[in-house]
Amino acid sequence: MSWLVVARKDFEDAVRSRMLWVITAVFLLFSVGAVYVRKAILGDAPGLPDATQFLTSPASLIIPLTALVVAYLAIAGERESGSIKILLGLPHTRADVVLGKLVGRTLVVTVGIFVAFAGAAVTLLALFGELAVVDFLLLTLLTVLFGLTYVGIAIGASSFAATRSRAMALAIGAFFLFQVLWNIVPLGVYYLVEGGLPTGASGIPAWYYLLQVLNPNNAYSQAADLVFSGAGPMVSAEALAGSSVPFYVQNWFGLVVLVGWLVAPVLLGYWRFERADLG
Repeated sequence: MSWLVVARKDFEDAVRSRMLWVITAVFLLFSVGAVYVRKAILGDAPGLPDATQFLTSPASLIIPLTALVVAYLAIAGERESGSIKILLGLPHTRADVVLGKLVGRTLVVTVGIFVAFAGAAVTLLALFGELAVVDFLLLTLLTVLFGLTYVGIAIGASSFAATRSRAMALAIGAFFLFQVLWNIVPLGVYYLVEGGLPTGASGIPAWYYLLQVLNPNNAYSQAADLVFSGAGPMVSAEALAGSSVPFYVQNWFGLVVLVGWLVAPVLLGYWRFERADLG
């Protein structure tokens, strides 16, 4: 499988360039630091489950940023330097290159997440004297999926863009869209539809929550509730402007959104890359 060769070389290049070690150190610092900060502020209350779930807070900021930085030049950088022609001169198809780069950069982010969460597990054990192993492992795997989602967004941007600067613009745009601007989208749509802003926590239409969860960061938080709160809805029927709770406000729907944001940008980027003139 040719894409495995591309993935292996891409991962080895990341190790040699110390990218892997930098990413791992950043993840470890913020994960362990988050546990200590939460303990310092709240003490033992409300307890271990809350402290474990609190890891999603730094992860929601650090993982998107680092995953985008790790992957946004994976293909666009080689296109601009011309080395992509050498790579494609070997028995690799463009699909092999896209998939191999996706896997290689995912491995870099995944190693960093595993090391960081291992450090967080040790810290939780030291501070609380116990660890909810199953919940912690599920949260770790969910965080890997979250990282993979942003690697997919970055690889899609890198495949779509012809130059480093365009790939950077797409990556920066994606970061600010999901970290800052997206929070305004549901409010703006609500204002256009309802003629005002939502007040209170009840009577809000279900589509408002759908717009919120389509942000991969919010989808990650909603899926984390699946680990700690079960498969129930993110809001009750009483809080909605309707008599039923639609499927997209169920906690499991966050997983669907994450997979969607992983697949769609990669497919779009590959479609553009497959048709690009590299001459």
